[in-house]
This record gives sequence, structure tokens and C-alpha cells, in this order.
Amino acid sequence: MKGVPIVAVCGGAAAAHAIAIAEDGRVFAWGRNENGQLGLGDTVDRGIPTVIKELQDKGAKAIDGACGKHHTVILCEGGVTYAFGSNKHGQLGIGTIARKAREDDVRTTPVQTQVANATAVACGGEFTMWIAGENGALYSAGLPQYGQLGHGSDHEYNMKEGSVKLAYQPQPSPRAIAALSDKKIIRVACGHNHTICVDSVGKVYTWGFGGYGRLGHKVQKDEFAPKQVEVQGGDRNLCPPDCVVAAGSVTSWFTALMGQMYCFGKLKTNGDNTMYPIPFLDLQGWNLRSVACGATTFAACGEREAITWGQGGGNGELGYGASGPKSSANPKLVDSLSGKMVHRVRRVLSHTGPRTTASAW
Repeated sequence: MKGVPIVAVCGGAAAAHAIAIAEDGRVFAWGRNENGQLGLGDTVDRGIPTVIKELQDKGAKAIDGACGKHHTVILCEGGVTYAFGSNKHGQLGIGTIARKAREDDVRTTPVQTQVANATAVACGGEFTMWIAGENGALYSAGLPQYGQLGHGSDHEYNMKEGSVKLAYQPQPSPRAIAALSDKKIIRVACGHNHTICVDSVGKVYTWGFGGYGRLGHKVQKDEFAPKQVEVQGGDRNLCPPDCVVAAGSVTSWFTALMGQMYCFGKLKTNGDNTMYPIPFLDLQGWNLRSVACGATTFAACGEREAITWGQGGGNGELGYGASGPKSSANPKLVDSLSGKMVHRVRRVLSHTGPRTTASAW
């Protein structure tokens, strides 16, 4: 990828693959591919970035994207989105779902989704969110477990008569979230099984799996529909139009008045859970452009610096170098990126990807 100008790097808290989007609209993919989540027409893992030729052949110019656990969604110019990978729960949003053998559950090449005029996309573990249309409607498709699709139910049912074998009715066609019908959504992010979004007024909503306080509602309770998060200061402390929103497997993050970062959930591997939004004072005063969350590690960029912290897994995902620490309880500068304009950071399992003006990786 040397010499290739990159406009976006995309990952996901549950993903073990990543994509990068070039200035000319090409999409590069690499990582795990057992469900065709790289969109390359096969299920062979890739150790180096590989161009998704079929998107080029369709004339699609990508501008953004997101990665789920085993699926990927690409946002292209004109609001068209393409998806590939596992469709076991309808998470590709193409209106159909496999009912037969496992090999029919996957799409190894890009398929156009049913969402038109999309402006943003986010992927959870096995579900997808789209912001679409001038009114900023939020659509969802995929696995409804924990209520993460936001439609007021987890669609749980018993598969076996005379015994208990619970399952969750998949939702293969993207459906607008009714509870947000009078809101214009401007930002959305997904954890493994929860979602956080911000509307045009600057208010924050969360729903889905409530364990560890990741929804910020002061109780560990699943929410089947969007519920507004109470933020200190109320209407005097709203999210600005350029706010940063992020979700990890067990945490949620957003910036509010004056760029102050707030967070909640399981912020450290030990200690109490944070059940409601609190200011993350370690990043106070930073003009943050992007934040990314994994299970136990985090990354952010602001000014001309990149910052990482958390409990590393020994894979160098914090970027401190071979002789640097494997973990850091507090945010620490990534020296190798010092002085570079880092525009965006993304986390996937066991590694972190920054995008800089020099497209350094």
C-alpha cells in the first residue's frame, strides 16, 4: 500500500479482519476470511491488503465501511451500500437469509443491500446499522438478540416442543427504528451487542445488551428500544455536530460540550463498572478526531498525535514498539506516530489501524 492515498480505515470491535479505502474508491481487505468477509470470492485468509476487484467491476467508488464479526458493509458514492460475508442472521441487509446448509449462509462477493441513500454504516457482531436519507433515519438488520436492533423486542422463540431451545428470529430486511422516527441521526456506533447514536439536537441514545453498564442507564438491564442517556448538564451539555462516537465490546464513548469525552461500561479489566457517563479526564483538552475501542484496549487521535491505552494482549496492538510496555493503564502517546496527522483510528481483534496523511501503517 506504499504510495496509495487512503481516505478511511475500517474495522469493528468484534472483527478479526480490516479494510482500507483508497482515494480512488478502491477497497483493500485483509485478515480472517472463513465466511467470505473479505469479499474476494473465496474463504481464504489474507495476510496482506488485497483489492476487492468485484467492487471495481461494478463501478462502485467506496467512501467508508464497517466490519462485523464475520461480515463487512461498504458505503459507496450515491448512498449505495454493498455487503459480504456471513448472512446467517440477515446481517447483510439484502432481504434474504439462508435456510439450508451452512455454506449457503455466506456471500463471498459484494451484494447490494436494500438500503438506499445511506450516509453512514456501522456493524455490530452479527447486525448492521445504516443512517439513510435526508431525514437521518436509522435502519437495522441482523440478529435481534438483546434487543440490539432497537425494535422493541429480542424476537426470542422456543425452537423445540417439550423442551427449551431458544432462538432469535433473524431480520434480513433493513427496517427503520420507529422509536427514532422523529429524530435525525447524525452518528452511530456498534459494540458486539449494543448500539449508541447521536441525533441532530445533540442527544445520545443507547440500546441492546446492558451488561457492565455499557448502555449508561445506571442499571445492567437490556434495552430493546433506544433510550436517551442522561448526561451531566442535560440540555446545556449536548453533543456537537462533529462529535466523536465509539463503542467497544463492553464500553461506549462520545464527545459533548467543548469536546469533552464521556464514557461508561467496563473501562478496565479490574475494578467496578461505570454505570453512567463520566468525563474521561485523561483526554481533557484534546481536539479529538477519532476514538476506537476493543475489548480491553483503546485508541484515539487528536492534534498531531495518536494515543493508546488499556490491557494489551501481547500482540503489540498498542503500538509502543518491541521494547515498549504491553499495557498502559493511562493514555500514552504512540511515539512512532508523533508529529503525524492521524485522521482516524480503528480497532479490530488484536491490532489497531491508524490512517495518517502519509498513509502509514
